[in-house]
Amino acid sequence: MQIHPVSFVLGLGAAALVPLFTRVLRPLAVEMAAAGLVVFEEGRRVVARQLETLEDIGAEARARCAEIVARDFHGQFDAEAETVAGGGPGGEPPPVDVSGGDEVPDESVTDARAPRRPPPASRRRVS
Repeated sequence: MQIHPVSFVLGLGAAALVPLFTRVLRPLAVEMAAAGLVVFEEGRRVVARQLETLEDIGAEARARCAEIVARDFHGQFDAEAETVAGGGPGGEPPPVDVSGGDEVPDESVTDARAPRRPPPASRRRVS
């Protein structure tokens, strides 16, 4: 088998250039990976914020549904005081439970929305 001098020189040149390329390309690869992680975390933050907004909309819809059911069942519903007007002497009708359970709703709660969670950026990770 004969060794071709051009092929031999190309092989030596490739062997010499590979470590040179890895010294140059490794920091670029690390920077690309770091940028990808930043983009991924930003995407997670945006998705979390949108899910929170969707949860808020759902909570407001449930509260509105409870208001509509109470108004249809008892006549007029005052959302501020959470009382039903037109109860007459002797007290008002019992509160309506739209959740389907046997519990009487707490009258001290005025905000039907769930408490807000802190944004994901405020959570610290230990490395």
